[in-house]
Amino acid sequence: MKTLVFLHGWGASGAAWTRQAADFAGGFRVLAPDLPAWDPAWLAAYLQGLRLKDSVLVGWSLGGMVLLEALPRLSEPAGGLVLVGVAAAFCRGPGQPFGQEAAVVRAMRRRLGTDPGRVLREFAARCLAPGEEAFREEAAAMFAFRPPAARLARGLDYLLQKDLRGLLPGVPGRVAVVQGEADAIVPPDQGRFLAQRHAGARLFLLPGAGHLPFLTQAGAFNGILREFMRDLEF
Repeated sequence: MKTLVFLHGWGASGAAWTRQAADFAGGFRVLAPDLPAWDPAWLAAYLQGLRLKDSVLVGWSLGGMVLLEALPRLSEPAGGLVLVGVAAAFCRGPGQPFGQEAAVVRAMRRRLGTDPGRVLREFAARCLAPGEEAFREEAAAMFAFRPPAARLARGLDYLLQKDLRGLLPGVPGRVAVVQGEADAIVPPDQGRFLAQRHAGARLFLLPGAGHLPFLTQAGAFNGILREFMRDLEF
């Protein structure tokens, strides 16, 4: 049986992919692990236990960044790679004009020490685009997992420090980049940058979607995933 692996982002858990698990469970083996750390070595070891050529790996946000780092450690390429709201470099810097301000991420990190719940609630709200207010409760629940504050801080440190742009030309296999056009966390130019740096990558822009397109536009998102897998002859 073909395998779909879904990797969650910062502050969330594998339960973020509930709609995808329900939709694809009939025809695929669906895995949505809770990542214990933002560690490419751990993730590579986890993925090595799979038949990679028969697997499509789906990484969202920080989970997608860790996935990009894990790929060179794998013994063979996966059947396909889907990057959802992923930044090669999350914060602005030299040659990177469309990331987040590092000061914003540092402020979030400082506030984790006093009120991590509020930080997560505010982040959940920012993940939604205007017009997606109907998903406010579900988005808040997605970030109610409450990992330890130290793990949340390490995730923000990763976002502050990592620049994966140099890895992009060597990413193996077929790639789809899925990006919300109204994403305030990872702006659309980040997705365009990813797609431009990988020969043959397909870019899917979802109008009106924020940072949670697999929730707020689940039907369209799942349709993109099915289309991509058909192209892979999956």
